[in-house]
Amino acid sequence: MTASPCSRASREGGFSLLEAVIAAGLLLLTVTSVTGAVTSVSHAGRRADAAMRADGALQSAIARLARLPFCAPALPSVPAGDCATATDLVGAVFPDAGAPRDTPDAWYVATDGDGTHAGSFVTQFDEEGALITCVARFRGRGDGSWLGPAELAGWDLALSDRLPAAYLVVEVTAAAGGVLRTGILVREAGVDPVPSPQATTPTGS
Repeated sequence: MTASPCSRASREGGFSLLEAVIAAGLLLLTVTSVTGAVTSVSHAGRRADAAMRADGALQSAIARLARLPFCAPALPSVPAGDCATATDLVGAVFPDAGAPRDTPDAWYVATDGDGTHAGSFVTQFDEEGALITCVARFRGRGDGSWLGPAELAGWDLALSDRLPAAYLVVEVTAAAGGVLRTGILVREAGVDPVPSPQATTPTGS
């Protein structure tokens, strides 16, 4: 059969239906690839920004806690009520062991749970746009054992005239945009602060 002049003109003057479908598919594939690349770059940028905020907040929080004196000049001492206004480290991160002053941002841990050991005190506050979580524990000077609820029973900065132990270890975690950074602050009564940096990797999405 001989093709009509009209059909020949159509093929010669433009795309066939099959060619148009293929072209559209290639265009869609290109757009999808470009969109994926842009999204990946954007996600990487947000993650890098979050990592910078977490790193900066962690360093700032540890430096601020390290500058505080270990405890008040005399005990008992009135607790500040929150970490931001505390004038000594003990008052900031471990003011009591079960006194009825727990808040959503500061609480004593009497039993093991959620990865936090019994005998710890947890405080949370904002630092440069990141959530800071401090988990503080007292440690004995002799054998270096951690103090638990039995040894800490009755400890209250507002009532006690002596510290539970000479060492206070504070694990500080900064969380920003799904990125976590962690460091350790080790302090001893009557001794200069000894910040102990730890290399950590980002976690989260």
